[in-house]
Amino acid sequence: MPLGTKRWIFTKSVVKLERDEYGVYELLDATDSILYIGYGKISSILLTHFEDGSHPISGAKKFSVEYTWSLEKSETRSKEELARYHSENGKYPKFN
Repeated sequence: MPLGTKRWIFTKSVVKLERDEYGVYELLDATDSILYIGYGKISSILLTHFEDGSHPISGAKKFSVEYTWSLEKSETRSKEELARYHSENGKYPKFN
């Protein structure tokens, strides 16, 4: 099942409302194109992708998330989503 059924504005105030539990996420630009697919503890990892973070994703305006509750499941779901994206687009997201 693809991510992205609910998309949120990528701002620190919104990200801080997310749980800091394991999951998989997408970062999207203003046109809903996927820039990055990742996994980890959601609130913490998303905060690293702001311009002043340790792993900034330039142009990220929205995000979607799916909680998996475990590191192993989040890594597996991330790989599934990357494979699906590659199959549909012939390439990986810009920042993956």
